[in-house]
Amino acid sequence: MAHERVNQTITRPSPERAREPLSSRPSAWRIWFQAIRFSSFTASVMPILIAAALAIGEGEAAPQLVALMLLAAVACHAGANLANDYYDYRKGVDSDASLGPSKVIQRGLLSPAAVRTGMLAAFGLATVLGLVVVALTNWIVLGLALASLAAAYFYTGGPRPLGYIALGELTVFIFMGPVLIGGAFYVLTETMTYDVLVVAAAMGFLVAAILHANNMRDIDLDRAAGKTTLATLFGPRAAANEYVALLLGAYLCIGLPPFFETRQWPVLVTFLTLPVAWRLARLAATNRDTLVLNRLLRGTAGLHLRVGVLLTMGLLVAAGIDRLG
Repeated sequence: MAHERVNQTITRPSPERAREPLSSRPSAWRIWFQAIRFSSFTASVMPILIAAALAIGEGEAAPQLVALMLLAAVACHAGANLANDYYDYRKGVDSDASLGPSKVIQRGLLSPAAVRTGMLAAFGLATVLGLVVVALTNWIVLGLALASLAAAYFYTGGPRPLGYIALGELTVFIFMGPVLIGGAFYVLTETMTYDVLVVAAAMGFLVAAILHANNMRDIDLDRAAGKTTLATLFGPRAAANEYVALLLGAYLCIGLPPFFETRQWPVLVTFLTLPVAWRLARLAATNRDTLVLNRLLRGTAGLHLRVGVLLTMGLLVAAGIDRLG
């Protein structure tokens, strides 16, 4: 890692010192749900559902493959979250002052070794499920699956983690957008279309916006720890402008398919979320308070979910209208 030594203002709390009284400790299930950040899984579930809706529009439907890909995507996401906590803890980036991480290590709920074991188990499960999908389809899918696993690990792991050298937004855009949606669509149809790539880019922009909101919130802590993100690199004002650009990119991509192919007009239902996006953009542009920016992060994740649900519904309605026509 480029920054083996961190600023002295960021200290690594001892799990033993931070350990909570046994009487207040949550159950093991609750601890692990917190560690894998269960509520964040909508970011990996919605792309698979969108890909399935796109495939239905092409006359293809394979529920067993959709189920396998959902499980694999969630397992990979869980592994990435655990890797993020484990390696950020080891590098001294996460501390008691951090708002975002699950903090199961800092609070003494799980040891670093347990989190590492959970990470390996999650990545192992994702690999097995991915191989099952490959066996049921074709070997071209294997390359996408291995690339996704590598991106999930090297985001915070390895000698030069992608998330520490200002490549976080680009990584999640590619792998949580075009690769995940495009790959899932290809698994179901063995084809690729322009509409799929544009819709995938829209969701990629929104996932990148979630991460960017996180980095805007953590800009001071990341700078102190020597972690380089686009937010720390360019500063709060430029970071706010980038956030707005990511939201604009998402809505422009959503509006393109109906413009070129009128049968896709039902996807414009996603524009009902524009007022929410407008409020979030204003919040990003006018506020630099850490706690308020934490609301921005949660709001952006909620926007991704709303857009994903409405987009899936719009695609299914378009597929139904096309069949009736």
